[in-house]
Amino acid sequence: DNEPILHNFGDGDFGGPNEAKDGTSRISQSRRKMVFASLLMPISQLNPNKADAACLPGDIREDCIGIYKLPMDDAAAKYVETPEMLKMYAPDLKWVEPIQYPATYQDAINQLKEQRQNFDVAQENIAKGDIRQAGLILLDVVPKVTAAGRYIVRSYSIAANNERNKASDSDEAKTLDMKSYRIEYALNECLGYLGETDVLIGQGLRGELGVSAPAQLAILDQFRDTRKEFDDFLRVVPEKF
Repeated sequence: DNEPILHNFGDGDFGGPNEAKDGTSRISQSRRKMVFASLLMPISQLNPNKADAACLPGDIREDCIGIYKLPMDDAAAKYVETPEMLKMYAPDLKWVEPIQYPATYQDAINQLKEQRQNFDVAQENIAKGDIRQAGLILLDVVPKVTAAGRYIVRSYSIAANNERNKASDSDEAKTLDMKSYRIEYALNECLGYLGETDVLIGQGLRGELGVSAPAQLAILDQFRDTRKEFDDFLRVVPEKF
C-alpha cells in the first residue's frame, strides 16, 4: 500500500515514572518536541528578528504574509493535524484545517489551473497598489499548488513502481520515472519562486523595500518571473494521466 512512512521516535516505557497523564511517555514527548523544533529552525535562519514568527500552510491572515510556513510533509503533519497536537508542540501557532489533497488526477489538474488564475488576480492587485490583498491570495495559492503538484508527482511515482513490479527492467517504468522527475523539478522551481514572491510582499508591507512606488515595481518584477516558472511547470504536467 502507499501510506506515507512516518518516523518512529519511540514511546519509552509505559506505566513507570516517565509516563505522562495522557498515557504517553515524557521521554517520547520530549523527543517529538525536539523534532518539531527542528522543523521550525528555518524561522530564525530566515529572519533572526522574527524568530518566533511562523504559520501553518493555509493560514490566510495578513500576519502570515512573508514569514516562514511550516512544511507540508509527513514529518510535520502529525504534529499539527489537530488543535490539541499543535498546542502540545507549538502553542504559539494558530491551528487551521490541514490542506486537503486532490482526490483524483483530474482534480489536481483543475486545482492547478484555478490557482494559476488566482495568481493573475494577485498580480493585478499589485498593479493596482493593493499589496496586502495580493499577499493574502498567495497564502491560499501556494499550499494548493503544493498539494496538487505533489499528488501528480506521486501518481507517476506509484505508476512507475507498479511497472517495475511487473518487470524490473521495464522501459515504461523508466519513462514514468523521468516524467515524475521532470514534474517534481518544475514544481520545486515554481514553489521556490512563489515563496520568494511571498517574502517580497511581506517586506513591502513592512516598509523594508522603501517607498511604495519602487516597492510595487520590485514586486511586479518578481511576479513576472514567478509567472514564467508557474507556466513552465504547467507545461510539463500532462493533462491526462
